[in-house]
Amino acid sequence: MDHLKPTGLRTEYAENPIGVQSARPLLAWRTDCDRPGGKQTAWQVVAAAAKEELEGGEYTRWNSGKVAGSRFCGIPYNGSPLSSAERVWWKVRIWDEEGKPGGFSDAVFFEMGLLETSSWKGRWMSFLGGMVGNGIQMRFPFKVEKKVRRARAYIAGIGYYEMRLNGSKIGDKLLDPGATDYSKTILYSAYDVTANLRQGDNVAGIVLGTGWAGAPKTILQLNIEYDDGAVKEVVTDWGIGWLVARGPITYNSLYDGEDYDARLEKDGWDTPEYGPTLLKEHQRPGGWILGTIVEPPGGELVGEISPPVRVTAVCEPKLLRTLSGGRELYDGGANRTGWVRLRLSGERGARVNLSFAEVLNAEGDLDKAALRSARAEDNYILRGDKGVEEYAPRFTYHGFRYFTVKKTGNVKTESLSVEFVRSDLPRNAVFSCDNEFLNRMADVMWHTDACNMFSVPTDSSQRDERLGWTTDTTARVEGCVYHFDVSGFFNKWLRDIFDTQSEDGYFADTAPHRWGRRPCDPSVNTPALLPLLLYHSYGNRKALEDSYEPLKRYIQALLVEADNLIISRTGFGEWACPADECYAEEYGPGAVSKNVDPSLVSTAYLRDSLGLVSKIASILGKEKESSLYADLANFVRMRFNEKFFNPETCQYDKGSQSSNTLALYLDLVEPRYQKAVAENIAKKVREKGNHFTTGNMGTKAIVETLSRAGMDDLVYDVMTNRTSPGFGYMLEQGATTIWERWEADRDNNIMNSRNHPMFASCVVWFYKYLGGISMEPYTEAFQDLLVAPHVPGGLSRVEVTMDVPAGKVRSAWEKSADKFVLKVEIPFNAAARVLVPAVIKGASVLMVNGKPAGAEKTADGGFMVTVPAGRYEFVLGWG
Repeated sequence: MDHLKPTGLRTEYAENPIGVQSARPLLAWRTDCDRPGGKQTAWQVVAAAAKEELEGGEYTRWNSGKVAGSRFCGIPYNGSPLSSAERVWWKVRIWDEEGKPGGFSDAVFFEMGLLETSSWKGRWMSFLGGMVGNGIQMRFPFKVEKKVRRARAYIAGIGYYEMRLNGSKIGDKLLDPGATDYSKTILYSAYDVTANLRQGDNVAGIVLGTGWAGAPKTILQLNIEYDDGAVKEVVTDWGIGWLVARGPITYNSLYDGEDYDARLEKDGWDTPEYGPTLLKEHQRPGGWILGTIVEPPGGELVGEISPPVRVTAVCEPKLLRTLSGGRELYDGGANRTGWVRLRLSGERGARVNLSFAEVLNAEGDLDKAALRSARAEDNYILRGDKGVEEYAPRFTYHGFRYFTVKKTGNVKTESLSVEFVRSDLPRNAVFSCDNEFLNRMADVMWHTDACNMFSVPTDSSQRDERLGWTTDTTARVEGCVYHFDVSGFFNKWLRDIFDTQSEDGYFADTAPHRWGRRPCDPSVNTPALLPLLLYHSYGNRKALEDSYEPLKRYIQALLVEADNLIISRTGFGEWACPADECYAEEYGPGAVSKNVDPSLVSTAYLRDSLGLVSKIASILGKEKESSLYADLANFVRMRFNEKFFNPETCQYDKGSQSSNTLALYLDLVEPRYQKAVAENIAKKVREKGNHFTTGNMGTKAIVETLSRAGMDDLVYDVMTNRTSPGFGYMLEQGATTIWERWEADRDNNIMNSRNHPMFASCVVWFYKYLGGISMEPYTEAFQDLLVAPHVPGGLSRVEVTMDVPAGKVRSAWEKSADKFVLKVEIPFNAAARVLVPAVIKGASVLMVNGKPAGAEKTADGGFMVTVPAGRYEFVLGWG
């Protein structure tokens, strides 16, 4: 076996993607070689127009030659120019640390989408004469005259669509396309439909759902290439035979749910065998009528290759009891996103109502108050003539744990199941320790994040909102990298963010912008943080290049707004602290902190954004601009301390946990005061009985700040505290997802989601601190790792495994009275600086793989060792 043979080849962070839009797609690979010290020192990518050419050594599209370097991720294709719908096959080989080459990888491909607007020959279609809220069905018959060599369907259907050919659904995507600002960007999907066509009569079918669009519409470009080289195009246009009709989906809404009348099903409507024929020019039997041309949404059509929404798990719910009116109450076992799939039998016209909620009220019925205006119901009417009928909604989803089933008429439930639906992002890391409560907490935080990844990082999963708030993600995005591979997901959302930028440089509070303000809250640093994260985590340098100029405009807008480098404007400040820390509101959320000056938060993040843009400029080789932004960040730091810091008390503003924490976390505290400020934070936490009083910005920050200050025992005490407010209290109350408000079980106001990822950002404590896995500053694609576990007194064992682009990283430690053992695995082509903490009092000897280590002593008495790829056992003891 060739251990140097690269595997896991990806283009634009996807395997064998179709519909690539970039003129220079990014390539990546990994090498699953477990040889100690293994490292890539050079690489060669070769590409061809056909697999046979590639395997035969005819590199007709690109031959990079031998390129020195260890880079293996985010490498731009640099071959001959790419054209629409072109498929390129490529493979790669590498040279190891001894200069020896390995064999070529297996061949993979990427296929371009439609790169020019002129490639779209069709027009946007829907129906203007009514059918509002219906799942509109569209059909178009066409002939395939010859043997097909290749066929591709390119389709955009907004809000949502389902495409069908000759009776079969095309692809496995759900709730597609991902949410965007349709006036700026419209995502289309590309499908290989060669096997779905037949010689002779064919029918293309499309079902349209409302989704985010209001009025649904679609455009289709179906390109059929015959064996003889001829090309046939099937497109959406008026007067060529496209028909529309009301379908069995009589109502659909992302928030309200879906109503489905199976009596209205048109059997075989998407097949050539379907019966109704032309009666007269404008009217067809069966409710079919000519489709209409509609106004284009206006945005650029861009190929969608980020991970789609899919069903990722299925579970069987538990029947709890029968409620008044004969409603059956079920428990899905956990709060999650998705729907219920029904299998029913019964009489024609019998009805089933499904109603959803996260929690039960005091009477043991569904409590839907926190859903606000979202109906959160699905309704199904049986057709009654085909035995067992099966139903799950197409164009909605729900956030729920509990649901009721109400039957009207003669109907029997054959089976029902709960399907967990989300963006299908691979789980990236696993945590375990000897405290089962903490294991459960880590899983709950992962599950919360998973429920809120729906083409954008949503803020809630159940109510009339579900938006990508750029404030929440300021704290959240780092935790997402530990939870998932978000290389494609966040690359898509980064475009959504920049689509919100106004002419004066500001971004919006949400992306796509459907709620909130523009200009955004000044605390929003996501536009700078996210491209850096994509670079550090996945080697995506292009994200930095594309973001830099828009970020300069944003920074300029903030600096113009600032009064002597202090920003007073705020939208949220430190949001959603415990209720007694916030101003009360009779009808509002009561989430504005009364103990944190909003201008402190806004100005602190101005300094942070300046620092991030300085870092981006440095990576891009723009050193003069980097120095300028770094100097500005220092000036903001000076003004911040002049305005908010009291050197006598070593406190910021009113001395709250959040004020002191944000100052220290965002590097605003002068070095001589840092220890005192950290001790003041710890004092405030202890005074509150080991509870945090922080909000959306401060909660992740306080966990990290106290951990960095060496106060691991205090963080452990807070995280395991089972009284309110705290994560432990949520779990004690049976929570399976993290709440939006610390007191969600007692304060049922308008902002009270039980499945909200804002505070789940604290997941970094499990992986980055207890497990100790992070990356060195300025590293690319997690290639230079830092393994520095924190060891609170309450734990004796921790293990974390995490997938990074190079492979799997493992950090596992055990502590006893006389020995500390740390096991570390570093993948091929990566290296790590390992910090073994001084957790054994008086310990003076460090052994590495059974031999004395040539290690550097750290200031706190621990050891630092730098190691290449391999498996290591570090044993700290007395000797």
